[in-house]
Amino acid sequence: MRRYWKIISICLVTILVIGTFYIQSSFATSNSLNIGVEHVTGNEDELQNIVLYGNFSPNHHYLNQSFQMTNEETIDLTKLSFFQRVSGTGAPDPLEELIEKHKNFMRSKDLTPNQFFEDENAVVYAQIKDPYDLPVKDLTFEIEVLTKKSEDITAFQVDVPQKENYGWMRIVDVQVIDHELKVIVRGERAILRVYTFDMNKQQLVSDDTIASIPKVESSGSDLSIINDTYYSIQRQKYLLIKIEVFDKDRRYIDDIPNLIVNEFIVYDIENNQTKKIVKPNEIVESMDHSSAVHHSTVLIPSRTANGVEVSQYDIESDKWGETLSFDLSETKAVEGESFTKLMSGKLYTIHATTSGHTIVIGDLETGESLYEGKLKVTYQGAEQKNYRLYFHEIESVQ
Repeated sequence: MRRYWKIISICLVTILVIGTFYIQSSFATSNSLNIGVEHVTGNEDELQNIVLYGNFSPNHHYLNQSFQMTNEETIDLTKLSFFQRVSGTGAPDPLEELIEKHKNFMRSKDLTPNQFFEDENAVVYAQIKDPYDLPVKDLTFEIEVLTKKSEDITAFQVDVPQKENYGWMRIVDVQVIDHELKVIVRGERAILRVYTFDMNKQQLVSDDTIASIPKVESSGSDLSIINDTYYSIQRQKYLLIKIEVFDKDRRYIDDIPNLIVNEFIVYDIENNQTKKIVKPNEIVESMDHSSAVHHSTVLIPSRTANGVEVSQYDIESDKWGETLSFDLSETKAVEGESFTKLMSGKLYTIHATTSGHTIVIGDLETGESLYEGKLKVTYQGAEQKNYRLYFHEIESVQ
């Protein structure tokens, strides 16, 4: 009998795993969440190639389910089977095509889009060796370049200048302009810097501070990059940077951040120049993390009684343009149940109405509405009327 114990054990484990899979699948089916979109007006093709992420709670229930939805299906992320969890699920990653085409180059890399750049000639990868380890004596840039035509791979390393001043560093963007590689890094003490490398000579040319948080007494601060193509690995011309410093005595007033510094800075990557955006008083408070840069225009959305307004600031002319208005039907303010994102020249907004939720897609160049639809929620086989939906992200998968 002992001779066969390994075979028996393998069979038992296999049966257990398969049984668990079918039990989980059956349970997921009986408790399935489905969110469909009912067409109201506009072109339904606008729903193609976008993925929405959010959380769902039935009425009078503490259950909070995270989900991912397209115009074709809803995936309840809390009820994935064992095999689905292992294999992974979700929207196509911008790196998937690179992995398929350049397996050798992509092997053993940190698959974070911020650390990659791709154009018609090359794929570039940058990482910082030991970005969080102490002591920081090994803080080093490691660069790899794949030349597409020849499939040749070159690599070089450069020590981080003045690395003793940093406890940690992380890369937030990689860009290539002509033969210069620009690695944009967020460092300790909320400093954003750009390190420029000559790719032919494989050496560091310069390092400059892009933005930093003012040294004032406060209860906290934050420096973040806001961009609708933040996870893109393609060329970008501008980055939008938000700096916040909270009042040291009262961080919030009536649940609204009490900011003593609330700045937006545009960084011109190609020319290595920064410009502070001077905001008209009426839109000071509306500039938040849903703002974006499209071509050479900064777009700032804000909620109104009847919909969404988008203010436009032209970076090159340093002028504020016409405000775009998008009307939303049956608007009602429900905290946490509205979400707006500006992405690829379009406005995507989901808002609560008296009869559920509505999604509206608008054109940020013409100001026209492109699509409107109503979300239909089915849970445990029945259409839901009382529920809470919280959306926190929309991605394009083109």
